[in-house]
Amino acid sequence: MTDSSDRNLSRLLVRLSVFLFLVSATSSAVAQIRPQRKLLLEVSGVERAELQKGLFAYDDYGGAIISSLPGRISVLATEAERSVLLERGYDVTTVAQDTSELTLRKRSLYGESLELPSIYHTYERILEIGDSLMATYPNLIRRRQIGTTTQEGRGIFVFTISANVNSELDRPAIMFNGCHHADEIIGAQISTEIMRTLVAGYGSDEEVTRWLDSYEIVIVPVVNVEGHYVVTHNIDPRWRKNTRDLDGDGILYEYGEGVDINRNYDFNWAHGGSGDSTNSRYRGEHPFSESENRAMRSLASDRRFLLSISYHSQGEVVYYPWSWRGRTAPDDKLLTRIATGLAESIPTMSGDTTYHAEYGAGTVGQSYPWLYGRYGTFDFIVETGRGSHIFPLEYVPQIVESNLKGVRYLLRQAGGPGLALKVRDADTGNPVEAEVWIPTIDSEDVDRRRTRATGSHWRLLQPRRYGVHVSAPGFETAILEVEIADVGWTDAAIELTKTP
Repeated sequence: MTDSSDRNLSRLLVRLSVFLFLVSATSSAVAQIRPQRKLLLEVSGVERAELQKGLFAYDDYGGAIISSLPGRISVLATEAERSVLLERGYDVTTVAQDTSELTLRKRSLYGESLELPSIYHTYERILEIGDSLMATYPNLIRRRQIGTTTQEGRGIFVFTISANVNSELDRPAIMFNGCHHADEIIGAQISTEIMRTLVAGYGSDEEVTRWLDSYEIVIVPVVNVEGHYVVTHNIDPRWRKNTRDLDGDGILYEYGEGVDINRNYDFNWAHGGSGDSTNSRYRGEHPFSESENRAMRSLASDRRFLLSISYHSQGEVVYYPWSWRGRTAPDDKLLTRIATGLAESIPTMSGDTTYHAEYGAGTVGQSYPWLYGRYGTFDFIVETGRGSHIFPLEYVPQIVESNLKGVRYLLRQAGGPGLALKVRDADTGNPVEAEVWIPTIDSEDVDRRRTRATGSHWRLLQPRRYGVHVSAPGFETAILEVEIADVGWTDAAIELTKTP
Protein backbone atom coordinates (compact mmCIF):
# COMPACT_ATOMS: atom_id res chain seq x y z
CA MET A 1 0.00 0.00 0.00
CA THR A 2 1.02 3.61 -0.59
CA ASP A 3 1.28 6.15 2.25
CA SER A 4 -1.87 7.82 0.87
CA SER A 5 -3.77 4.55 0.95
CA ASP A 6 -2.60 3.90 4.52
CA ARG A 7 -3.83 7.35 5.59
CA ASN A 8 -7.22 6.81 3.92
CA LEU A 9 -7.61 3.41 5.56
CA SER A 10 -6.71 4.88 8.94
CA ARG A 11 -9.30 7.64 8.53
CA LEU A 12 -11.93 5.05 7.54
CA LEU A 13 -11.16 2.90 10.60
CA VAL A 14 -11.37 5.92 12.89
CA ARG A 15 -14.74 6.93 11.42
CA LEU A 16 -16.00 3.35 11.74
CA SER A 17 -14.90 3.21 15.38
CA VAL A 18 -16.67 6.49 16.15
CA PHE A 19 -19.81 5.24 14.38
CA LEU A 20 -19.81 1.96 16.30
CA PHE A 21 -19.26 3.82 19.59
CA LEU A 22 -22.22 6.12 18.90
CA VAL A 23 -24.43 3.19 17.94
CA SER A 24 -23.42 1.35 21.09
CA ALA A 25 -23.98 4.39 23.30
CA THR A 26 -27.37 5.07 21.71
CA SER A 27 -28.45 1.44 22.14
CA SER A 28 -27.36 1.47 25.77
CA ALA A 29 -29.27 4.68 26.45
CA VAL A 30 -32.39 3.33 24.78
CA ALA A 31 -32.12 0.13 26.81
CA GLN A 32 -32.02 2.17 30.01
CA ILE A 33 -35.04 4.31 29.16
CA ARG A 34 -38.13 3.20 30.96
CA PRO A 35 -41.53 4.85 31.08
CA GLN A 36 -42.10 7.46 33.77
CA ARG A 37 -44.86 5.90 35.80
CA LYS A 38 -46.79 8.48 37.79
CA LEU A 39 -49.73 6.32 38.90
CA LEU A 40 -49.99 3.91 41.81
CA LEU A 41 -52.67 1.35 41.02
CA GLU A 42 -54.25 -1.48 42.92
CA VAL A 43 -55.36 -4.31 40.63
CA SER A 44 -57.74 -6.97 41.92
CA GLY A 45 -58.88 -10.30 40.60
CA VAL A 46 -55.70 -11.15 38.71
CA GLU A 47 -52.53 -13.12 39.35
CA ARG A 48 -49.13 -11.47 39.13
CA ALA A 49 -48.06 -13.76 36.28
CA GLU A 50 -50.98 -12.50 34.20
CA LEU A 51 -49.88 -8.89 34.64
CA GLN A 52 -46.38 -9.75 33.55
CA LYS A 53 -47.52 -10.99 30.13
CA GLY A 54 -46.20 -8.31 27.83
CA LEU A 55 -46.96 -5.42 30.18
CA PHE A 56 -45.03 -5.26 33.45
CA ALA A 57 -41.67 -6.77 34.32
CA TYR A 58 -41.36 -8.03 37.87
CA ASP A 59 -38.27 -7.09 39.83
CA ASP A 60 -38.12 -6.90 43.60
CA TYR A 61 -35.99 -3.78 43.34
CA GLY A 62 -37.16 -1.18 40.85
CA GLY A 63 -39.81 -3.11 38.95
CA ALA A 64 -43.30 -1.78 38.25
CA ILE A 65 -45.02 -4.44 40.38
CA ILE A 66 -44.39 -3.43 43.99
CA SER A 67 -46.28 -6.14 45.86
CA SER A 68 -48.55 -9.05 45.14
CA LEU A 69 -50.68 -9.80 48.18
CA PRO A 70 -53.76 -12.02 48.31
CA GLY A 71 -56.50 -10.40 46.28
CA ARG A 72 -54.59 -7.30 45.26
CA ILE A 73 -51.51 -6.27 43.36
CA SER A 74 -49.83 -2.91 43.81
CA VAL A 75 -48.29 -1.58 40.61
CA LEU A 76 -46.76 1.58 39.19
CA ALA A 77 -48.20 2.49 35.78
CA THR A 78 -48.48 5.10 33.07
CA GLU A 79 -51.85 6.35 31.83
CA ALA A 80 -51.47 4.13 28.76
CA GLU A 81 -50.79 1.06 30.92
CA ARG A 82 -53.79 1.87 33.07
CA SER A 83 -55.93 1.99 29.95
CA VAL A 84 -54.65 -1.43 28.86
CA LEU A 85 -55.53 -2.90 32.28
CA LEU A 86 -59.05 -1.48 32.02
CA GLU A 87 -59.43 -2.80 28.48
CA ARG A 88 -58.50 -6.24 29.73
CA GLY A 89 -61.36 -6.03 32.20
CA TYR A 90 -59.32 -5.90 35.40
CA ASP A 91 -60.61 -4.21 38.53
CA VAL A 92 -58.31 -1.18 38.75
CA THR A 93 -58.21 1.45 41.49
CA THR A 94 -55.99 4.53 41.25
CA VAL A 95 -54.49 4.87 44.72
CA ALA A 96 -52.21 7.86 44.15
CA GLN A 97 -50.61 10.01 41.48
CA ASP A 98 -47.23 11.69 41.84
CA THR A 99 -44.14 12.54 39.81
CA SER A 100 -41.94 10.98 42.53
CA GLU A 101 -41.54 7.23 42.26
CA LEU A 102 -40.23 7.12 45.84
CA THR A 103 -43.39 8.81 47.11
CA LEU A 104 -45.56 6.29 45.26
CA ARG A 105 -43.56 3.38 46.67
CA LYS A 106 -43.87 4.81 50.17
CA ARG A 107 -47.62 5.11 49.65
CA SER A 108 -47.79 1.47 48.59
CA LEU A 109 -45.56 -0.03 51.28
CA TYR A 110 -45.99 2.39 54.21
CA GLY A 111 -49.60 3.39 53.68
CA GLU A 112 -51.45 6.67 53.35
CA SER A 113 -49.37 8.40 56.04
CA LEU A 114 -46.16 7.56 54.14
CA GLU A 115 -44.80 6.23 57.44
CA LEU A 116 -44.09 2.66 58.44
CA PRO A 117 -46.93 1.19 60.55
CA SER A 118 -46.09 1.34 64.25
CA ILE A 119 -46.47 -2.43 64.57
CA TYR A 120 -42.95 -2.62 63.14
CA HIS A 121 -40.11 -1.93 65.59
CA THR A 122 -37.26 0.47 65.04
CA TYR A 123 -33.87 -0.81 66.21
CA GLU A 124 -34.04 1.55 69.15
CA ARG A 125 -37.34 -0.03 70.17
CA ILE A 126 -35.94 -3.54 69.82
CA LEU A 127 -33.09 -2.67 72.17
CA GLU A 128 -35.59 -1.15 74.63
CA ILE A 129 -37.62 -4.37 74.57
CA GLY A 130 -34.46 -6.37 75.17
CA ASP A 131 -33.41 -4.13 78.05
CA SER A 132 -36.83 -4.49 79.61
CA LEU A 133 -36.61 -8.28 79.37
CA MET A 134 -33.15 -8.18 80.97
CA ALA A 135 -34.52 -6.14 83.87
CA THR A 136 -37.34 -8.65 84.39
CA TYR A 137 -35.34 -11.84 83.71
CA PRO A 138 -31.72 -10.98 84.62
CA ASN A 139 -30.63 -14.61 84.84
CA LEU A 140 -32.08 -15.58 81.44
CA ILE A 141 -31.09 -12.91 78.93
CA ARG A 142 -28.15 -10.59 78.38
CA ARG A 143 -27.04 -8.23 75.65
CA ARG A 144 -23.61 -7.54 74.22
CA GLN A 145 -22.17 -5.65 71.28
CA ILE A 146 -20.38 -7.65 68.58
CA GLY A 147 -19.37 -4.81 66.28
CA THR A 148 -20.26 -1.51 64.66
CA THR A 149 -21.71 -0.75 61.26
CA THR A 150 -19.54 0.05 58.26
CA GLN A 151 -20.58 3.60 57.43
CA GLU A 152 -22.12 5.17 60.50
CA GLY A 153 -20.57 3.26 63.39
CA ARG A 154 -23.88 2.13 64.90
CA GLY A 155 -23.69 -0.69 67.42
CA ILE A 156 -24.59 -4.25 66.38
CA PHE A 157 -25.98 -6.17 69.37
CA VAL A 158 -26.80 -9.78 70.14
CA PHE A 159 -29.00 -11.17 72.88
CA THR A 160 -28.07 -14.44 74.53
CA ILE A 161 -30.80 -16.47 76.21
CA SER A 162 -30.04 -19.38 78.54
CA ALA A 163 -30.48 -20.43 82.13
CA ASN A 164 -27.72 -18.85 84.25
CA VAL A 165 -26.87 -16.72 81.26
CA ASN A 166 -24.32 -14.59 83.09
CA SER A 167 -22.08 -17.60 83.75
CA GLU A 168 -19.55 -18.94 81.26
CA LEU A 169 -21.62 -21.35 79.19
CA ASP A 170 -20.35 -24.40 77.35
CA ARG A 171 -23.52 -25.64 75.70
CA PRO A 172 -24.68 -26.26 72.14
CA ALA A 173 -25.46 -22.87 70.60
CA ILE A 174 -28.34 -22.02 68.25
CA MET A 175 -28.66 -18.70 66.43
CA PHE A 176 -31.60 -16.75 65.01
CA ASN A 177 -30.93 -13.60 63.01
CA GLY A 178 -32.89 -11.07 60.98
CA CYS A 179 -32.48 -8.26 58.49
CA HIS A 180 -29.38 -8.99 56.50
CA HIS A 181 -31.49 -7.10 53.96
CA ALA A 182 -32.84 -3.81 55.22
CA ASP A 183 -36.32 -3.95 53.72
CA GLU A 184 -37.00 -7.49 54.96
CA ILE A 185 -38.03 -6.13 58.33
CA ILE A 186 -40.34 -8.99 59.34
CA GLY A 187 -37.19 -10.87 60.43
CA ALA A 188 -36.59 -8.33 63.19
CA GLN A 189 -40.18 -8.79 64.37
CA ILE A 190 -39.81 -12.57 64.52
CA SER A 191 -36.44 -12.34 66.29
CA THR A 192 -37.85 -9.97 68.91
CA GLU A 193 -40.82 -12.23 69.54
CA ILE A 194 -38.48 -15.22 69.95
CA MET A 195 -36.79 -13.34 72.82
CA ARG A 196 -40.09 -12.59 74.51
CA THR A 197 -41.43 -16.13 74.08
CA LEU A 198 -38.37 -17.89 75.43
CA VAL A 199 -37.75 -15.81 78.54
CA ALA A 200 -41.45 -15.64 79.44
CA GLY A 201 -41.83 -19.40 78.96
CA TYR A 202 -39.03 -20.45 81.28
CA GLY A 203 -40.48 -22.27 84.26
CA SER A 204 -44.00 -22.50 82.80
CA ASP A 205 -43.44 -24.10 79.39
CA GLU A 206 -41.79 -27.51 79.77
CA GLU A 207 -40.05 -27.43 76.37
CA VAL A 208 -38.80 -23.88 76.72
CA THR A 209 -37.47 -24.63 80.20
CA ARG A 210 -35.57 -27.66 78.92
CA TRP A 211 -34.11 -25.68 76.00
CA LEU A 212 -32.86 -22.86 78.19
CA ASP A 213 -31.39 -25.36 80.65
CA SER A 214 -29.59 -27.19 77.83
CA TYR A 215 -28.68 -24.69 75.10
CA GLU A 216 -27.33 -21.23 74.47
CA ILE A 217 -29.70 -19.36 72.16
CA VAL A 218 -28.21 -16.34 70.43
CA ILE A 219 -30.40 -13.78 68.67
CA VAL A 220 -29.19 -11.06 66.31
CA PRO A 221 -32.45 -9.17 65.68
CA VAL A 222 -30.92 -6.88 63.05
CA VAL A 223 -27.67 -7.61 61.22
CA ASN A 224 -27.97 -4.65 58.84
CA VAL A 225 -28.55 -1.91 61.40
CA GLU A 226 -27.85 1.00 59.02
CA GLY A 227 -30.19 -0.20 56.28
CA HIS A 228 -32.88 -1.08 58.81
CA TYR A 229 -32.74 2.54 60.00
CA VAL A 230 -33.40 3.80 56.46
CA VAL A 231 -36.49 1.61 56.09
CA THR A 232 -37.96 2.02 59.58
CA HIS A 233 -37.43 5.79 59.69
CA ASN A 234 -39.51 6.32 56.54
CA ILE A 235 -36.58 7.33 54.34
CA ASP A 236 -36.83 4.64 51.65
CA PRO A 237 -38.79 1.37 51.78
CA ARG A 238 -36.78 -0.06 48.88
CA TRP A 239 -33.46 -0.06 50.74
CA ARG A 240 -31.75 -3.45 50.75
CA LYS A 241 -28.03 -2.91 51.33
CA ASN A 242 -26.09 -1.17 54.08
CA THR A 243 -25.41 2.56 53.69
CA ARG A 244 -21.76 2.56 52.62
CA ASP A 245 -21.07 5.82 50.78
CA LEU A 246 -19.54 4.21 47.70
CA ASP A 247 -18.95 7.41 45.73
CA GLY A 248 -17.50 9.21 48.75
CA ASP A 249 -19.60 12.33 48.30
CA GLY A 250 -20.64 12.39 51.94
CA ILE A 251 -24.33 12.11 51.07
CA LEU A 252 -26.00 9.15 52.77
CA TYR A 253 -29.10 7.28 51.70
CA GLU A 254 -28.66 7.82 47.96
CA TYR A 255 -30.63 4.92 46.53
CA GLY A 256 -28.37 2.38 44.85
CA GLU A 257 -25.39 2.85 47.15
CA GLY A 258 -24.27 0.35 49.76
CA VAL A 259 -23.17 -3.28 49.85
CA ASP A 260 -25.41 -6.34 50.02
CA ILE A 261 -24.08 -7.86 53.20
CA ASN A 262 -25.67 -11.20 52.37
CA ARG A 263 -23.27 -11.42 49.43
CA ASN A 264 -20.16 -10.36 51.38
CA TYR A 265 -19.23 -13.62 53.15
CA ASP A 266 -16.08 -15.39 52.02
CA PHE A 267 -17.48 -18.75 50.94
CA ASN A 268 -17.54 -18.72 47.11
CA TRP A 269 -17.79 -14.92 47.29
CA ALA A 270 -16.61 -14.34 43.71
CA HIS A 271 -19.36 -16.53 42.25
CA GLY A 272 -22.33 -14.75 43.84
CA GLY A 273 -23.92 -11.35 43.80
CA SER A 274 -22.71 -8.65 41.43
CA GLY A 275 -19.50 -6.72 40.91
CA ASP A 276 -21.52 -3.69 39.81
CA SER A 277 -21.68 -1.26 42.72
CA THR A 278 -25.09 0.05 41.60
CA ASN A 279 -26.61 -3.43 41.59
CA SER A 280 -28.96 -4.34 44.45
CA ARG A 281 -26.84 -7.46 45.03
CA TYR A 282 -23.43 -5.75 44.96
CA ARG A 283 -21.07 -8.04 46.86
CA GLY A 284 -18.48 -5.43 47.88
CA GLU A 285 -14.84 -4.94 46.98
CA HIS A 286 -13.71 -8.14 48.68
CA PRO A 287 -15.07 -10.70 51.18
CA PHE A 288 -15.68 -9.22 54.63
CA SER A 289 -15.16 -5.70 53.37
CA GLU A 290 -18.16 -4.78 55.55
CA SER A 291 -17.90 -4.62 59.32
CA GLU A 292 -21.37 -6.17 59.68
CA ASN A 293 -19.99 -9.36 58.13
CA ARG A 294 -16.86 -9.22 60.25
CA ALA A 295 -19.04 -8.99 63.37
CA MET A 296 -20.96 -12.08 62.28
CA ARG A 297 -17.69 -13.88 61.52
CA SER A 298 -16.38 -13.19 65.01
CA LEU A 299 -19.62 -14.42 66.56
CA ALA A 300 -19.74 -17.59 64.44
CA SER A 301 -16.07 -18.40 65.02
CA ASP A 302 -16.49 -18.09 68.77
CA ARG A 303 -19.76 -19.97 69.22
CA ARG A 304 -19.60 -22.47 66.29
CA PHE A 305 -23.36 -22.73 66.15
CA LEU A 306 -25.05 -26.09 65.85
CA LEU A 307 -28.16 -24.74 64.08
CA SER A 308 -29.24 -21.37 62.76
CA ILE A 309 -32.10 -19.59 61.01
CA SER A 310 -31.56 -16.44 58.96
CA TYR A 311 -34.88 -14.68 58.38
CA HIS A 312 -35.60 -13.03 55.04
CA SER A 313 -38.72 -12.22 53.03
CA GLN A 314 -40.44 -13.23 50.86
CA GLY A 315 -41.50 -16.53 49.25
CA GLU A 316 -42.62 -18.97 51.99
CA VAL A 317 -39.64 -21.19 51.26
CA VAL A 318 -36.73 -22.61 53.28
CA TYR A 319 -33.35 -22.67 51.51
CA TYR A 320 -30.55 -24.89 52.76
CA PRO A 321 -27.07 -26.13 51.69
CA TRP A 322 -26.86 -26.89 48.80
CA SER A 323 -26.95 -27.61 45.11
CA TRP A 324 -23.41 -27.02 43.95
CA ARG A 325 -22.86 -27.88 40.29
CA GLY A 326 -24.58 -31.22 40.71
CA ARG A 327 -23.19 -31.94 44.18
CA THR A 328 -25.07 -31.89 47.45
CA ALA A 329 -23.66 -31.04 50.87
CA PRO A 330 -21.76 -33.69 52.87
CA ASP A 331 -24.58 -33.75 55.47
CA ASP A 332 -27.27 -33.75 52.78
CA LYS A 333 -29.59 -36.37 54.30
CA LEU A 334 -29.74 -34.63 57.68
CA LEU A 335 -29.96 -31.16 56.16
CA THR A 336 -32.78 -32.22 53.87
CA ARG A 337 -34.69 -33.89 56.69
CA ILE A 338 -34.42 -30.87 58.98
CA ALA A 339 -35.12 -28.33 56.22
CA THR A 340 -38.20 -30.27 55.12
CA GLY A 341 -39.47 -30.59 58.68
CA LEU A 342 -38.81 -26.90 59.35
CA ALA A 343 -40.70 -25.87 56.21
CA GLU A 344 -43.62 -28.15 56.98
CA SER A 345 -43.91 -26.72 60.50
CA ILE A 346 -44.60 -23.17 59.24
CA PRO A 347 -48.12 -22.41 57.90
CA THR A 348 -48.37 -20.12 54.89
CA MET A 349 -50.29 -16.85 54.83
CA SER A 350 -53.16 -18.60 53.07
CA GLY A 351 -53.34 -21.12 55.91
CA ASP A 352 -54.10 -24.05 53.64
CA THR A 353 -50.54 -25.33 53.24
CA THR A 354 -47.01 -24.90 54.63
CA TYR A 355 -43.67 -23.53 53.47
CA HIS A 356 -41.58 -25.77 51.23
CA ALA A 357 -37.86 -26.57 51.27
CA GLU A 358 -35.44 -26.07 48.38
CA TYR A 359 -31.72 -26.43 47.88
CA GLY A 360 -29.89 -23.13 47.83
CA ALA A 361 -26.84 -22.47 45.69
CA GLY A 362 -23.41 -23.32 47.05
CA THR A 363 -21.64 -20.82 44.82
CA VAL A 364 -22.68 -17.56 46.44
CA GLY A 365 -21.35 -15.48 49.35
CA GLN A 366 -24.52 -15.83 51.45
CA SER A 367 -24.89 -16.78 55.10
CA TYR A 368 -26.14 -20.34 54.72
CA PRO A 369 -23.30 -21.77 52.54
CA TRP A 370 -20.78 -19.73 54.55
CA LEU A 371 -21.96 -20.87 57.99
CA TYR A 372 -22.18 -24.47 56.82
CA GLY A 373 -19.05 -24.52 54.67
CA ARG A 374 -16.79 -22.75 57.17
CA TYR A 375 -18.19 -23.83 60.57
CA GLY A 376 -20.47 -26.80 59.96
CA THR A 377 -23.53 -24.87 61.15
CA PHE A 378 -26.82 -26.08 59.70
CA ASP A 379 -28.10 -22.67 58.62
CA PHE A 380 -31.47 -22.25 56.96
CA ILE A 381 -32.72 -19.21 55.07
CA VAL A 382 -36.41 -18.80 55.89
CA GLU A 383 -38.13 -16.58 53.35
CA THR A 384 -41.12 -15.40 55.37
CA GLY A 385 -44.47 -14.45 53.91
CA ARG A 386 -45.36 -14.03 50.26
CA GLY A 387 -45.95 -11.15 47.91
CA SER A 388 -44.04 -8.30 49.54
CA HIS A 389 -40.95 -7.43 51.55
CA ILE A 390 -42.92 -5.10 53.82
CA PHE A 391 -46.31 -6.48 54.80
CA PRO A 392 -49.41 -4.51 55.74
CA LEU A 393 -50.00 -4.53 59.48
CA GLU A 394 -52.89 -7.00 59.29
CA TYR A 395 -50.50 -9.75 58.10
CA VAL A 396 -47.69 -9.22 60.59
CA PRO A 397 -49.03 -11.10 63.67
CA GLN A 398 -49.93 -14.15 61.59
CA ILE A 399 -46.53 -14.33 59.89
CA VAL A 400 -44.72 -13.97 63.23
CA GLU A 401 -46.89 -16.58 64.95
CA SER A 402 -46.44 -19.04 62.07
CA ASN A 403 -42.68 -18.70 62.22
CA LEU A 404 -42.61 -19.27 65.97
CA LYS A 405 -43.79 -22.79 65.15
CA GLY A 406 -40.64 -23.15 63.05
CA VAL A 407 -38.53 -21.96 65.98
CA ARG A 408 -39.95 -24.71 68.15
CA TYR A 409 -39.27 -27.30 65.47
CA LEU A 410 -35.65 -26.23 65.08
CA LEU A 411 -34.98 -26.20 68.83
CA ARG A 412 -36.32 -29.75 69.06
CA GLN A 413 -33.62 -30.81 66.59
CA ALA A 414 -30.91 -29.49 68.89
CA GLY A 415 -31.37 -32.54 71.14
CA GLY A 416 -29.67 -34.89 68.69
CA PRO A 417 -28.97 -37.61 67.80
CA GLY A 418 -25.37 -36.63 67.48
CA LEU A 419 -21.87 -36.55 68.92
CA ALA A 420 -20.93 -34.48 71.99
CA LEU A 421 -17.13 -34.54 72.06
CA LYS A 422 -14.63 -33.24 74.61
CA VAL A 423 -10.95 -32.92 73.64
CA ARG A 424 -8.25 -32.44 76.27
CA ASP A 425 -4.48 -32.46 76.67
CA ALA A 426 -3.46 -35.85 78.08
CA ASP A 427 -0.70 -34.29 80.21
CA THR A 428 -2.39 -31.21 81.63
CA GLY A 429 -6.09 -31.96 81.27
CA ASN A 430 -6.57 -28.58 79.64
CA PRO A 431 -9.03 -28.24 76.78
CA VAL A 432 -7.62 -28.35 73.25
CA GLU A 433 -8.98 -26.50 70.23
CA ALA A 434 -8.77 -29.30 67.71
CA GLU A 435 -9.81 -30.29 64.22
CA VAL A 436 -12.54 -32.94 64.07
CA TRP A 437 -12.85 -34.88 60.83
CA ILE A 438 -15.22 -37.71 59.88
CA PRO A 439 -13.80 -38.96 56.55
CA THR A 440 -16.87 -41.04 55.67
CA ILE A 441 -18.95 -37.85 55.55
CA ASP A 442 -16.79 -34.77 55.11
CA SER A 443 -15.50 -33.66 51.73
CA GLU A 444 -13.08 -31.03 50.47
CA ASP A 445 -16.06 -28.77 49.69
CA VAL A 446 -16.15 -27.76 53.35
CA ASP A 447 -13.65 -26.71 55.99
CA ARG A 448 -12.73 -29.20 58.67
CA ARG A 449 -14.87 -28.85 61.76
CA ARG A 450 -13.24 -27.59 64.92
CA THR A 451 -13.90 -27.67 68.64
CA ARG A 452 -14.44 -24.48 70.57
CA ALA A 453 -11.62 -23.09 72.70
CA THR A 454 -13.23 -25.11 75.50
CA GLY A 455 -12.46 -28.34 73.64
CA SER A 456 -16.18 -29.00 73.13
CA HIS A 457 -17.76 -30.02 69.85
CA TRP A 458 -21.34 -30.97 69.02
CA ARG A 459 -22.34 -32.45 65.70
CA LEU A 460 -25.70 -33.76 64.54
CA LEU A 461 -25.32 -37.22 63.00
CA GLN A 462 -27.42 -40.11 61.84
CA PRO A 463 -27.33 -43.11 64.21
CA ARG A 464 -24.53 -45.50 63.19
CA ARG A 465 -20.82 -46.11 63.79
CA TYR A 466 -18.24 -43.48 62.82
CA GLY A 467 -14.49 -43.12 62.84
CA VAL A 468 -13.66 -39.66 64.18
CA HIS A 469 -10.18 -38.21 63.51
CA VAL A 470 -9.04 -35.57 66.00
CA SER A 471 -5.88 -33.52 65.48
CA ALA A 472 -4.21 -30.33 66.70
CA PRO A 473 -0.80 -28.71 66.17
CA GLY A 474 1.77 -30.16 68.55
CA PHE A 475 -0.30 -33.29 69.23
CA GLU A 476 -0.49 -36.73 67.72
CA THR A 477 -3.65 -37.40 65.71
CA ALA A 478 -6.11 -39.72 67.44
CA ILE A 479 -8.91 -41.79 65.96
CA LEU A 480 -12.03 -42.46 67.98
CA GLU A 481 -14.59 -45.10 67.06
CA VAL A 482 -18.03 -44.05 68.26
CA GLU A 483 -21.52 -45.51 67.92
CA ILE A 484 -24.15 -42.76 67.72
CA ALA A 485 -27.30 -43.69 69.63
CA ASP A 486 -30.77 -43.41 68.14
CA VAL A 487 -31.76 -40.50 70.40
CA GLY A 488 -29.99 -37.78 72.33
CA TRP A 489 -26.32 -36.88 72.46
CA THR A 490 -23.67 -39.58 72.51
CA ASP A 491 -20.93 -38.34 74.84
CA ALA A 492 -17.30 -39.04 73.98
CA ALA A 493 -13.99 -37.80 75.33
CA ILE A 494 -10.50 -38.00 73.90
CA GLU A 495 -7.09 -37.02 75.25
CA LEU A 496 -4.43 -35.94 72.81
CA THR A 497 -0.79 -36.79 73.41
CA LYS A 498 1.89 -34.24 72.59
CA THR A 499 4.21 -35.14 69.75
CA PRO A 500 7.70 -36.21 70.87
